[in-house]
Amino acid sequence: LPGLGYAGVVLEGFGGGHVSAPAVDHVRALREHMPIVLSSRTASGEVLSRTYRYPGSEIELLEMGLIHSGSLGGLKARVVLSLSLAAGLRGDDLVRTFERIRGVAPAPAPIGLAP
Repeated sequence: LPGLGYAGVVLEGFGGGHVSAPAVDHVRALREHMPIVLSSRTASGEVLSRTYRYPGSEIELLEMGLIHSGSLGGLKARVVLSLSLAAGLRGDDLVRTFERIRGVAPAPAPIGLAP
């Protein structure tokens, strides 16, 4: 994907945000090249964060550095990721954007108007 011009990926996991064990090495390798946002392919509900631990579970994927999308489905997470990358956000700034959407990080201070 990096060679095709992609700058990030939204991974729609099964159920609460899981992938099969054989997919884990591929996800880990891709994570070395670009941010991956973990979403769920279910119609509603939030990606889990501390429920299951096994190869491919949400705990393992989040510890690997995937970004938690909260309750954003794949399409909405893609819009947020695309706009964030277009705005130049990377690394911790990108993670904080999704944390703000999830309500676990404070919003940035408003920019004041010049007199």
